[in-house]
Amino acid sequence: MKGLYLFAIAAYICILWLTGAVVTRRSRSADAYLVASRGLSVPFIAVLIAGTWIGGVSIVGMAQGSFIHGLSALWFQAGIWAAMFVTAILLPRVLGGRKTYSILDVVGGLYDRKTTRLAGILQLVFSIWIVTMQIVGGGAILSVLTGGIISYNQGMVLTTVVFTLYNAMGGFVATAYTNLIHICAIVFGIFLGGLYVIFSTGGLQAMAQSGHCYALFGDLGVSQALSWAFINFTLGVLAQPVINTASSARTFAEGRRGIVIGNLIAIPVVVMAALCGIIAKYRFPEINSLAALPALIAIVPPWVAVFFLISMWAPLMSSGSPFLMGATTLAVKGYVAPLFRIESDRRMLLASRLTTLAIGALSLALGFFVREILREVTWLAVFLSAIVYVVFAGWFARGIKSTFAFAALLGTVVIMALSFVTGLHRMIHPLWPVTVYVAVVMGIGLMTREKHSESA
Repeated sequence: MKGLYLFAIAAYICILWLTGAVVTRRSRSADAYLVASRGLSVPFIAVLIAGTWIGGVSIVGMAQGSFIHGLSALWFQAGIWAAMFVTAILLPRVLGGRKTYSILDVVGGLYDRKTTRLAGILQLVFSIWIVTMQIVGGGAILSVLTGGIISYNQGMVLTTVVFTLYNAMGGFVATAYTNLIHICAIVFGIFLGGLYVIFSTGGLQAMAQSGHCYALFGDLGVSQALSWAFINFTLGVLAQPVINTASSARTFAEGRRGIVIGNLIAIPVVVMAALCGIIAKYRFPEINSLAALPALIAIVPPWVAVFFLISMWAPLMSSGSPFLMGATTLAVKGYVAPLFRIESDRRMLLASRLTTLAIGALSLALGFFVREILREVTWLAVFLSAIVYVVFAGWFARGIKSTFAFAALLGTVVIMALSFVTGLHRMIHPLWPVTVYVAVVMGIGLMTREKHSESA
């Protein structure tokens, strides 16, 4: 069995690397590398969006979350699902034109350079951490599935090398083509394996007696559950991979359709992962929660196990790739090119490839500090919440000075730091003090704007 698993992993890697190599010829300019020359059709937009939200956080993390908290863990993903529909509606406003590359362009259309750069750094930090989460999930999946033949650390390294390399070769075009492969493998494998363990174990019925397992808010409580949903709503609306993907569409209309279709693909896959976490709790109540999903490979026959295995590993790359390329686009356009005064397209392309490799390496290094996937994502997502607040304020209450937007973002960093230094994050999620703070600061900015308007 282990030999079969290793063969399946090796074959899948070869398919991905071959795909990356083949499409390299379509990434011979910086624009082709970063935004696929803005020529992607609806199917590719859909698999990129679906892949972005079907990742280590949504699959391995969701199985871990439902193992710990029951189906109430789905509140984490509910915010993302709502956000994608809102993003599709607001897409022309989000992009603002056909020259958008990143959150820097969105914020830059509303506030000054200092505010824009700070927003970009916060978005970059979050994007890199999400790539890290995929790497951690890869280590957990491969170590459990191969029975230790591939260790946890080796699994993280292998996952990093695989998707970083094909993205470095083919850029965002490679991300689109490989995500098409990933989504096909994920949908087939997760439903084949998931339905098998559900019907063969009877675990869903048995766990109905387990207190909070199927409760609406589980042991999270109303406040924690709604916090997760709200945080991830703000996370998704202006997430860099979504901006990157939408910017790569041929038209706004195709971008909208792709976002909606991709979201509809992602929803049932994540629900199935949550159900698998419940089955894992029933069959293996004493295991490490991070191994909830891969542990199920032990109770399926070989012909199911091969596809189930790939469906667990592929999401880590289908999500890691858009976040990696989104972080690359943000870093290159916002910081690397201006810092090194890169103007030629050839040098920009080289800088983009080197940045992809550097972000992949940094994300791997950070992977050794991860503990619980869902909670840690919701903490860092507060940075994106603050960005969304100041952007929406700029959209719907024009005229607020950049000083207030900068103070709102900088204060968010301070509040987050104090929250963890004092341990306050264990009693109240950082989202809420940040939300109050940003509302007060931007409210003062709004009143100041109105006073200036009246005096004028």
